[in-house]
Amino acid sequence: MSRAEPVAWVLNLDAEDELSHRGGHTPTAALRARAEALVPTLRASGLVGPDDEVVWPGEATASGLPGRAWCPTRFALSQLERARATLPRAPSQAVLRLVNHRRFANALGQSLPGAGFAEDAAELDALLETPPGSSSEGCWVLKRPLGYAGRGQRRVRATGWLPADERWVEASLRLDGLQVEPWVHRELDVGLHGLLDEDGTLRVGRPTVQDIDAQGTWRATRLAPVDALTPGELTQLHRTLEETARALHEAGYFGPFGLDAFRWKAPDGTVHFQPRSEINARFSMGWATGFGPG
Repeated sequence: MSRAEPVAWVLNLDAEDELSHRGGHTPTAALRARAEALVPTLRASGLVGPDDEVVWPGEATASGLPGRAWCPTRFALSQLERARATLPRAPSQAVLRLVNHRRFANALGQSLPGAGFAEDAAELDALLETPPGSSSEGCWVLKRPLGYAGRGQRRVRATGWLPADERWVEASLRLDGLQVEPWVHRELDVGLHGLLDEDGTLRVGRPTVQDIDAQGTWRATRLAPVDALTPGELTQLHRTLEETARALHEAGYFGPFGLDAFRWKAPDGTVHFQPRSEINARFSMGWATGFGPG
């Protein structure tokens, strides 16, 4: 997605926080500092161009420049308006919330054994009745529906929860449900990015390999070597991206998106591929690596 003209950016890396609360949004000082610290990385990756203005985090003005946001939430659009940038066309806030919610990905189908989305305690109990089994490490990972960078996740044992686990689960279910997955040993984290036009036209980037720490936080992205994925995994990844794009278009979304995927090994040594671990209906840290400059 190459371009010659500079743009004005809002790097609202906490977009999922805003979408989860549905009301007004004020980023925390810690988030603002984190976004500021990542601006050089995003410039180095090519997502933010050398002549682009970053109007948030920051106080720059950008009269007349085309506006662009990590995710075009209400807060992001208000910051572009404040900076006098030209507002981009964007999906509604309801659509952004819908397609970034883990319930949306769950409805497209699960590939991890025993995985599912629980709306309430009864559904959670039903999912947890089946032990993680031979496919897992004997634990579950529970994910709040609008998390990012490893936030909003908790790893719990199949039995013998701590009181803190119980409190966290109860609070999560009061909010908006939980994604339930067996905890598996990940061997390779990969990504594939797409750009979806309003008419449903899909442009596809190149597969990437991601360096993710134990907490699920992104560290680095590079183009996937030609032999990183098997032909079968590549086919699964591209087919899943196309399937996801169709669902996003039907839901009313357009813009950048990406799939996180991974290869995992069961305790019995069998190797599997999870082609849709997460849907990120927004830009991402590895976007420019896999797709090209923003």
